Amino acid sequence: MAEKKKRKVTRERAERRFIPVATHTSRFAAGLGMAGSFALGAGVFAQWAQDPPRLFAPYLVAAGAVGLGAGLWLGSAGVFPVRVGDAGIAIERGTEITRVLWCDLEEIRIEGTDLVAKAATTTLRIPLGAHPKATAFIVEEAARRVPLIVKVDEAARKAMPSTAGSGTEVPVSGDQVTGRRCAATQKVIAFERDARLCANCAQVYQKDSVPKECVTCGAELAGKALKP
Repeated sequence: MAEKKKRKVTRERAERRFIPVATHTSRFAAGLGMAGSFALGAGVFAQWAQDPPRLFAPYLVAAGAVGLGAGLWLGSAGVFPVRVGDAGIAIERGTEITRVLWCDLEEIRIEGTDLVAKAATTTLRIPLGAHPKATAFIVEEAARRVPLIVKVDEAARKAMPSTAGSGTEVPVSGDQVTGRRCAATQKVIAFERDARLCANCAQVYQKDSVPKECVTCGAELAGKALKP
């Protein structure tokens, strides 16, 4: 009986998806919302509970409504899911995914209350308060995959929470391979099927020009490059 040929199993690219902490909002947004609520309440009282109504009441109602609306909007503007994994870092805004590959990142640092992931053409700002687990996982993964770009000091790293079991594993989606240039030959990748990716930093190569080691992170590529 002839032995059955073993099929080569290709690892699927995956990432963890993090949802924001539900109770998080910035101090400014919270303060603006509270001030708007107070002004709106005072305006309503001055307009409908006093006889005769105060002349300034309509303006107070309008200003309060604007302040309350702005506070609510600002409080939710920075609340978005974050993805971290084989294809770098991504943020979701509705159906739109903005992604930066590990190989494209120039620096990861903490700036104020945000973790900043900077690339040449895109900068992602992720609130530490809304995403304690996601930001910690970003620093962990970056330190493992592309350590030279991590500019977060040791004290800040130690203060970050454990990421064990955090996030939900999902397949990679929303990345763009076609139109990029092969890192080895600089030829444009015209079709997704012609691309191969570094499993470590997601650098892109033409399938017939994959080097033994990644030109970006130095990871071994022979037999380990992934399909998009």
